[in-house]
Amino acid sequence: MERTLVILKPDTVRRKLIGEIIFRFEKKNLTITHMKVMNIETEVAIEHYAHVKALPIFEDMIKYMTSGPVVVMIITGENAIGIVRNMLGKTSSFESLPGTIRGDFGYHSFENLVHASDSVNSAELEIKRFFPSLV
Repeated sequence: MERTLVILKPDTVRRKLIGEIIFRFEKKNLTITHMKVMNIETEVAIEHYAHVKALPIFEDMIKYMTSGPVVVMIITGENAIGIVRNMLGKTSSFESLPGTIRGDFGYHSFENLVHASDSVNSAELEIKRFFPSLV
């Protein structure tokens, strides 16, 4: 079993797409083991997106991720990381195919509804960041 961190971003919450997206994960036989609604603090957002700090959109991404509540989940299942990332589509909603979450609901380049860990190592670091009590 593999686990991944998934964040339903502020645009997902604002657009009332939480249930629709969770439904898709559950239909794929993935299990949500932990879930919480929270506001991401600026310092946490900066740490979480440090890998793209050099990009011109970095400051806008931080403002966006701290602009409202998010839903943070740990999702488990066989090959959970790959399955979730395939379900999301490409990072840019404009390039995501219909049938993917971003392809069906996305309308912006980085306000793209959902974050998901991209590797086992990333998942473990991100889970520790957002669910420190599980360490």
